[in-house]
Amino acid sequence: MENREDRHLTTQFVAAIVAEENLRHAEQLATELSKQDRAFFAAVGEIDKVRDFVGSPAKILGNTSTKHGEIAEQVEVGIRNAKSLLNSSETRATFEGVGRTAPEDYLIDGIKVQSKFVNGVGNNLDHVLDHMKKYENFGRDGSYYHIPKNQYEIIDKILKGQQIEGITSPTAQKIQEKAQEIEQMSGRPFSQTVQAGSSNYEDVQIGKVDDTLDRKEHELKQEQKQIKDGIRYEAQPTLADFGNVAVKGAVIGGSIRFATKL
Repeated sequence: MENREDRHLTTQFVAAIVAEENLRHAEQLATELSKQDRAFFAAVGEIDKVRDFVGSPAKILGNTSTKHGEIAEQVEVGIRNAKSLLNSSETRATFEGVGRTAPEDYLIDGIKVQSKFVNGVGNNLDHVLDHMKKYENFGRDGSYYHIPKNQYEIIDKILKGQQIEGITSPTAQKIQEKAQEIEQMSGRPFSQTVQAGSSNYEDVQIGKVDDTLDRKEHELKQEQKQIKDGIRYEAQPTLADFGNVAVKGAVIGGSIRFATKL
């Protein structure tokens, strides 16, 4: 009878320990998920800032055919910061301290960046060269240029000797020559002086940018789901956790039996 009561009392204590461990895991999980939700809302807020900017076209520099240049800058900064915030990191891109007509368009990690979103790969490289000739230190002191992602991919393939459908050999040769001129002026590899932005040329055009922002927000939602799934997975009790509970139960159970005998 006494052994049966001892076992019953021990079982109650062990069950209490398990319940406490489960509660602790649940509280930690709830805290982490809530923190991630706040990160997501902050990230979406960055995209909403770009939406507000695009929603007032009269305030955007240039005419209808050139306003995409400043839109590209807003999209670049907004998307980069949204991704940083989603991953609970500090924002890396900013317009703070940058004049609207300064040599740079924004800063990333404190480094000056000039955005060049011009139609046509060759034309875009011409604008980079013109800018480098106008500002003698730009592209040489660590600062660099952003160009449309799809244009950069074309240039990269050409520099690697690959053939691109729709681009003739003479055109590819001219692109190579312009890239080499940029390297000579900067004293650095082309890939350091000119880098890919986060958007394609078409993505930042008026009438298209709204769809781009919707797509970027959808991508954030997908990444948010993956992050939260990872948090839930990490919060699952491990074998070590079960082992700790078992050890505690054994110790308490032994203590109860010993005390009962006394």
